[in-house]
Amino acid sequence: MPQKPYRQEIKQLLSPAQALLLQQRVSAVLPMDEHSGGDGSYLIRSIYFDTFDDRSYTEKEAGVSEREKIRIRFYNYQNDVIKLERKEKREKLIYKESLSISKRTAEAMLGGDYSTLPAYQNALSDYVYGLACSSGLHPVVVVDYVRKAFVYPAGNVRITFDSALQAGAGDLPPWQAGELYDVLGGDTILEIKFNQYFPVYLEQLLASVPGETTALSKYTLCRQNLLRKQGNYIGGRL
Repeated sequence: MPQKPYRQEIKQLLSPAQALLLQQRVSAVLPMDEHSGGDGSYLIRSIYFDTFDDRSYTEKEAGVSEREKIRIRFYNYQNDVIKLERKEKREKLIYKESLSISKRTAEAMLGGDYSTLPAYQNALSDYVYGLACSSGLHPVVVVDYVRKAFVYPAGNVRITFDSALQAGAGDLPPWQAGELYDVLGGDTILEIKFNQYFPVYLEQLLASVPGETTALSKYTLCRQNLLRKQGNYIGGRL
């Protein structure tokens, strides 16, 4: 059986001034992602699912090194491209499975109906269907943010700046903004993803504006924020 193609992932938290300066430097040497809008950015909405016992959330909080997250993702509140994704994490290594699904399937899943998944005849859809049946998978939080992405083909390098992070309830109407809560203020999350090779000149460029290296998770940050707003607790913690 072939090994999973894990990638390296590094995250940093940047202040508004750090983010602006570093974006200017990166944009001078790297092209933007082909999906970028006219201003170079696009909005991402991820709707995260968790089990009845909140496995993904509690494992992250407990510092479990190997864990996973299930989500539906789409862009700019549009329903023409919808992805069902499973992200696996091992320390700083990540592996992502992705499957295009229909609007009908996405809306059914958000309503607790997973019966259309087996028809995709895909390992990911089968896995999510099994998890839903065995562990009570259900939508728990909406995560919105604005992304600017830059790419470098060698090593499959991807550098993204994620800002305006907001959280909403899992039952938020999926194709509209709805009621959302600010999570990071003006700060930006820098994410650096690559296979085995990361160019030295990019490493030096990124080091020229040092941010705070962190293991933060957008899912966990937004879930914590939402729980705090709702006054709920998981495992005795906000």
